[in-house]
Amino acid sequence: MKTNSRRKLIRSTCIPLIILMSSSLAFALPPDPDNAALLYYQTFCAYEKPDDTMKNMIRELANGRIEPNPTITKYVESCRPAIELAVAASELPNCDWGLKYSDGLDTQAAHLAQIRMLTHIVLADARIAFAQGDYDLAIKRCLTARKLAIDVGQDPLAVGYLVEKAIERLTNKCIQEILSAGVMDLQKLQQLEAQLDELDSRIKPVEFFLETEQEVMAMYITPERIQELLPCIDPEKEDAFINVPDDARKYILNADQEFCQRNLTYYNKHWNAIFSALESPYQQAYNKLKELDKKAAEDYKENPDATMTVLLAPAVWKIYNRGVQSETFSNALKTALKIYIIVARTGQLPDLLPAGSPKDLFSGKDFQYEKTAEGFMLRCRGRDLDKDKIYGYEFKIKK
Repeated sequence: MKTNSRRKLIRSTCIPLIILMSSSLAFALPPDPDNAALLYYQTFCAYEKPDDTMKNMIRELANGRIEPNPTITKYVESCRPAIELAVAASELPNCDWGLKYSDGLDTQAAHLAQIRMLTHIVLADARIAFAQGDYDLAIKRCLTARKLAIDVGQDPLAVGYLVEKAIERLTNKCIQEILSAGVMDLQKLQQLEAQLDELDSRIKPVEFFLETEQEVMAMYITPERIQELLPCIDPEKEDAFINVPDDARKYILNADQEFCQRNLTYYNKHWNAIFSALESPYQQAYNKLKELDKKAAEDYKENPDATMTVLLAPAVWKIYNRGVQSETFSNALKTALKIYIIVARTGQLPDLLPAGSPKDLFSGKDFQYEKTAEGFMLRCRGRDLDKDKIYGYEFKIKK
């Protein structure tokens, strides 16, 4: 009897205490992270790293070069927690990767390789959903990948810009194929158009990345830090700079304040010319940027003041060209969406491009619009000078 009374007393005392403690804990729950990078870093740990065979299959599926199969589908399903974390991260407005830019060439940016793999997984999930007829999920995954690209671009280094553009192009290709399947009604087409417009408004221009590149590399043009470059230009090292000028090592070993100041002046003048060139239309900008690269290499033969520019300034014309490639594809996709919306409203293709359509950035003009047997083609009017190629973007209309 005493035992039962004691148990009743314990229950009457402890249960309210547990409830009270639970309530207190609920109110004391800390907020979720407001930095997308924190969730992305968790995402990298949330899936089993694939072997080389699986990695290749995921990449091929994300690119649309193979169809989903049970092996890939099973692996992607095992990545579900990571995919959901990536979705949550992409919905946050801020992303700071926490990089130590003061480390210069030693700045750790291992997240970029992880981001590429995560993008392939997300887009593989999009293509699996598409193949299974879940078109809404397929588009959602594509939008997650596009947001992920923008978040990569919060890292203001040129390599981050290149990864951003690679993800952007890959995602655009997937959206292009979904549109061509004719599975989206007017409301969903309009919604996708608004979402892509909003995302594109958040993309930073190439100058944002190049300004940081200029500043980070300039840290080495001082007597205090210049010799940190010596391991990077050691011809015996596999990861040394490519095509290092013959006398660069000698100049750096003997560098004094005057050498650094003269090199910094030349370096900044070179960058000022780069930013000036970027204000021109594509063809002029590309040619000017390529000429600046060539001029620095030629100046170095007679002028040691160009040493650090030759060593540290990237081939901006290549970086710039990658951006124009990707952004032109994005403009073609948005132009195509306007056409699909007209088709959804009227039941037929327009005879002309809709007014206010985005431009072909290679020419600065409207895309060349051509009806085809299966739908329509948007062709650039300007040539990609790096690839010596004119791009055409094909879209199908479901009969």
